[in-house]
Amino acid sequence: MIFADGVSLRHARKLRHLLVVCGLLCLPNCGSIRNISRQVPTREPQESAPPVSEVPSRTTPSSIEATLQPEEDPLDRLIERATDLFERGEAVFKEEDIQEARPYFQQSLQTLKNSGFDFFLNPQLESAYYGLLGKIQVLELQALVDPSEMQLPRPESTPLDEIADLNLFTIKVDPHLEKLLSQALFETRFDIPVVLNASVVRFLNYYQTQGRKIMEEGLKRSGKYLSLFREIFRKEGIPLDLVYMAHVESLFKPHAYSRARAKGIWQFTRGTARLYGLRQDWWIDERSHIIKSTEAAARHLEDLYGLFQDWNLVMAAYNVGAQRIQRIIRRYGPMDYWRMVKRRLLPRETRNFVPSILASIIIFRHPERYGFYIEPDDAVKFETVALEDQVDLRVAAEALDVSLAELFELNPELRRGVTPFDYEDYQLKVPMGRGELLKERLASLAPEKKVRFNHHKVKRGETLSLIAQGYSSSIQAIAQMNRIRNIHWLREGQDLIIPLSVSGFSFSAASRSRFDRELPTSYIVRRGDSLARIARMYGVSLKDLLLWNNLKADQIIYPGQRIRTVHRAESVVGSSSANTGTVGGK
Repeated sequence: MIFADGVSLRHARKLRHLLVVCGLLCLPNCGSIRNISRQVPTREPQESAPPVSEVPSRTTPSSIEATLQPEEDPLDRLIERATDLFERGEAVFKEEDIQEARPYFQQSLQTLKNSGFDFFLNPQLESAYYGLLGKIQVLELQALVDPSEMQLPRPESTPLDEIADLNLFTIKVDPHLEKLLSQALFETRFDIPVVLNASVVRFLNYYQTQGRKIMEEGLKRSGKYLSLFREIFRKEGIPLDLVYMAHVESLFKPHAYSRARAKGIWQFTRGTARLYGLRQDWWIDERSHIIKSTEAAARHLEDLYGLFQDWNLVMAAYNVGAQRIQRIIRRYGPMDYWRMVKRRLLPRETRNFVPSILASIIIFRHPERYGFYIEPDDAVKFETVALEDQVDLRVAAEALDVSLAELFELNPELRRGVTPFDYEDYQLKVPMGRGELLKERLASLAPEKKVRFNHHKVKRGETLSLIAQGYSSSIQAIAQMNRIRNIHWLREGQDLIIPLSVSGFSFSAASRSRFDRELPTSYIVRRGDSLARIARMYGVSLKDLLLWNNLKADQIIYPGQRIRTVHRAESVVGSSSANTGTVGGK
């Protein structure tokens, strides 16, 4: 095909491709995805709320200035700055750190409230303030309280994050170390081939020097789980030396969470965890389950060995993914892990991953030989109790006369401090010898005494999302608990069981009333407003806005007119809202 200007279709496509490439090359500091995510600020924001003197006055510009450029409303600038601060906080919040986001949220609100304008006499300022406040409250409620306030363990960093960035060529090796290693390898029988090359020697030297704290922590914590892990690996037919992968992956921490969003002692991503049947929902994340995650890791290693028949390639595939290793083999032909490293076909993290594991195996087998004199923690000992009803861990701790922290440590998979709903075969781990006592004491409690729940009677016009916000719960948890199939429809008068988190955080009647009062009930129309714009501003449907104000879609509104913007449960009587979970009439 030839265009009117004589350019062929093929040449046009080449020209378009060239323009796209040039555009990408011109992008400033693109960086990797990892670098982009690190640009989100995680400390106190540098930009604070503007002092009163910085807010421009509302003086009328001269007629000449007005003809040269449009008037810039200082209120609009102020609201833009407040919105920008909120969006920065929201970005930090999405990185799963509500504590770091809160200073941004606070400054966002203070920017508007302390602006120097008469806050309560300015509908635009008031509307912007309460709009941001509502969004912030929703995010706070989604977070279901900060983990430190809930007494739930916080996610912990992993040694792999540090090892991934390690440049081995900067590590100076003790000349006596290689001779010591040669003798050690000669005297020790390993379950997998352990080679002694420059990379392994450098990692041994790293663990003895700058990585010493990491190694000491791993040696200490390993005492809790090594005997259990060896038993599981032996049962699954996996070389026992591979249990030391847990040191490199997580330092044997069930709550370890990497920057790659992998979790648990064995660092499963969400997708791989689902492949091996690890449940992940509002109640539970079995990537942190001591037994089930280890069984899944053993099966995953077995599957990878079935593909590659080489334990070094298995460890590499565990880190980078089996597909990446298969692509390399398809493209370059069969080769072992060390040849892939030599040809730099693997990312640095994977090039460091395998030698760091081999060095860990060598040290864990004879720690004293390498200068580590660490007393390992006592092994965890527990028995399991099958539960018919949901149980709050605090109730179980009181029944057993043990600390809540002890039950958290035994059951790190519980995300809310409550055993999961609709999980028939869930087994709660309790200290050894306490299982029968727990059964006996729970049998004497009514179901509603075993877990912290609230009962809520649905009012006309209430939505499931609003109910969830009011009780610091989630739509999914309430729907699951009450077996609600259609979350877009509730029945007036329906009695809902509201699950609460372990902290017991919820709005009291007074605080829920205050929450409702903080949401504006009306808006004063300004020049340039439209009903659609007002509906978007308040997060309601245009249909509802028309209904509440007895207006028609084509009706004209005027500056100074008061528009009812009610979206609270008590006021939305007979609403036809399309919001999540709207209550219908009888």
